[in-house]
Amino acid sequence: MSYEVPFIRPVFPPAATIASDVTDIIESNWFTNFGPKERDFATRIAAFVGDDFGAATFCNATIALVAALSVVLGDPVPTDTPVRRRFVIVPSFTFAAGPQSIQAVGREPLFIDVDGETLQPSLAAARDALRDRRSEIDGILLCNSFGVGNPDVGAWEELAAEHGVPLVIDSAAGFGSVYPDGAPVGARGTCEVFSFHATKPFAIGEGGAIISRDLDLIESARSYSNFGFASGGSVRAGLNGKLQEINAAIGLRQLERFEESLGRRRELLRSYALVFEGLPGARLVPHAELSSVCFATIVLPDEGTRDAILAGMRAAGVEARVYYAPPVHQQPRFVGAVRQGTLATTDAISRRCIALPVFEGLPEQVFHHLADIVDRLTPRST
Repeated sequence: MSYEVPFIRPVFPPAATIASDVTDIIESNWFTNFGPKERDFATRIAAFVGDDFGAATFCNATIALVAALSVVLGDPVPTDTPVRRRFVIVPSFTFAAGPQSIQAVGREPLFIDVDGETLQPSLAAARDALRDRRSEIDGILLCNSFGVGNPDVGAWEELAAEHGVPLVIDSAAGFGSVYPDGAPVGARGTCEVFSFHATKPFAIGEGGAIISRDLDLIESARSYSNFGFASGGSVRAGLNGKLQEINAAIGLRQLERFEESLGRRRELLRSYALVFEGLPGARLVPHAELSSVCFATIVLPDEGTRDAILAGMRAAGVEARVYYAPPVHQQPRFVGAVRQGTLATTDAISRRCIALPVFEGLPEQVFHHLADIVDRLTPRST
């Protein structure tokens, strides 16, 4: 179904600008395989996060996740060893790419619940999982929900260090976000992984990256994207995951106006917040104002309210969605996966969240439609 106001409408450089970059690429006869635009792009996105960081780019973020997990976890332990560590802790309240990437490197997801207040993965649940199954756990895939920096990221780093496991952070929608402590998203954990898909705030069409202070890790990740090649041939697991020059060129152009774009997206989030101020039990995800704002996620008091707003916005021609519903542990491929606890909070939150469109040029009528719907749902004092 098409909508008058779509959920996503990425803003790309003007066609003439892209055409000029394509001309440069053709004249250079360098279309992929770590060309000059890719190398410049990798340098600049690392510098965007901070000094002393490195970046490995990829054709998409899922391949970047697989590469990050492969590099930090290594090959799976053979099945004939006395103790086989085979799990990676991951929330179920996320996109399926994370758990699928875990399986792609020979492990299985161990699903944990989320915190009902922050909607971020539950630190207590991860502690319990490590207490109960330490000998079976290889690492942690911490997801920054909706690209919002986890306020407890320091405690997660301490937990991972205490148990000697790597902490890979899936910050897919979070390029440009800031943690509540002021650190840029991309600067924490063993490494962080970003998506530059057309649906993300920093959109280059398709692409992804790993960013880390560990430059040896970055070099291994770049090798992974090129069939595991290094001196002497293929020396590690790998595949063809390289970013093309055209996508890197678009990324370089997007960096020129990214700060301006972030400001506009955060202003739209503030407009949504104002609409929901009068609805009891409605709230934004904590610290969303520090994020790059992929979309506006609103936690509503109950499933009925969520469904009423969802139906009302769609009827008005505005594409609204639900995230993450169903959560991954309810999806057919993962219904038999191991869980730490019941995941009751994940189940409940997934039925109460609505996602509303955020993009530059979002029509003002979206907020008028929403305000009318919210007004009808708001209890009246007598």
